[in-house]
Amino acid sequence: MKLLHPALKIRLLYMSPLGHHQLALWLPGDVPHGEAQIDLGERIERELPVEVFRGDIAPLRTGRFYPSQLLKLDDVPAPMFRVLKCDGTRFVADFSHPLQSRVFTVDSNESDMPAEPVGKLEQLLQWAGMEAALDTPTDFSTPDAFARDDETPDAEFHAEPRRLTHVDAVCARRIQALYRTVLPPKARVLDLMAGWRSHLPDTVTPAVGLGMNAEEMADNPQLAEHVVHDLNAAPRLPFADAAFDAAVCALSFEYLTQPQAVVAEVRRVLKPGGVFVVTLSHRYFPPKVIRLWTQLHPMERMAWVASLLAAAGFGKIKTYVEHGLKRPKDDRYADRLQESDPLFATWGVAP
Repeated sequence: MKLLHPALKIRLLYMSPLGHHQLALWLPGDVPHGEAQIDLGERIERELPVEVFRGDIAPLRTGRFYPSQLLKLDDVPAPMFRVLKCDGTRFVADFSHPLQSRVFTVDSNESDMPAEPVGKLEQLLQWAGMEAALDTPTDFSTPDAFARDDETPDAEFHAEPRRLTHVDAVCARRIQALYRTVLPPKARVLDLMAGWRSHLPDTVTPAVGLGMNAEEMADNPQLAEHVVHDLNAAPRLPFADAAFDAAVCALSFEYLTQPQAVVAEVRRVLKPGGVFVVTLSHRYFPPKVIRLWTQLHPMERMAWVASLLAAAGFGKIKTYVEHGLKRPKDDRYADRLQESDPLFATWGVAP
């Protein structure tokens, strides 16, 4: 019998030029609704010369977020800022809360959750809105965006099977719950960069897995068949046009060195109206992650993925964030982190 905990789920919904955004925060059920107030503080923008930015550490790009430590200033009003404009000599730094300029709606409801809510509203809201785009596209380009610390062949790195889920059990269940609402019933699904587990709901048919280790995928009960294929060596997918109703990429998108080509291929193999869902969290293998991933805030990574989907022609783009639940006691990070791994998701629909 599962232990159910009284919980308060607060949802923020807002839009940006990228699409629709939703933030779901879990709070203990004893938090009165009247105390769940959203205080974003005041709006703070400053025009600064580019010389005060530590360009030797990171390139200055419009739309990007940076820690305020990169500014050669003694008085910074917030720990992070966003670049609103940059003309090469001066730039506008926005130190406001990322949701400050957004029109958003808030709703809340009480429910029972198998996992215990441990969230605190101020902390959970701290970087909300970073995934939303400006009216002008964010410049994610960097000279070494797709470089990695370990450039040896990926086949060598994945030669030994890793029977890992890459997130704790609570986050894995929330990924499955999201898939249940987003993936069409009875869909034929392509599990991109598949491994030992897929987190798919029972509402879809057994999936086709494409990954790097045959032993891992053979031990995945949710895969009807699997293909060993290195997307970094050959981005073209070995499937016919319009072969799938949906595609998912769970907790692995950060290893793609040619993501634009892969996203375009996913669009090719999806039927019209097919959905592509990319789920993310905090954990990754440092040697093989692309450099850009380490330079982006976790909330900002969804905006980058969404921009790739939009560039490939996907429409109806949405992002979803969910966190505030307690980490399981048997998780390997339980002695260091109280909160479960957060869920970040981006998806779009093929035209």
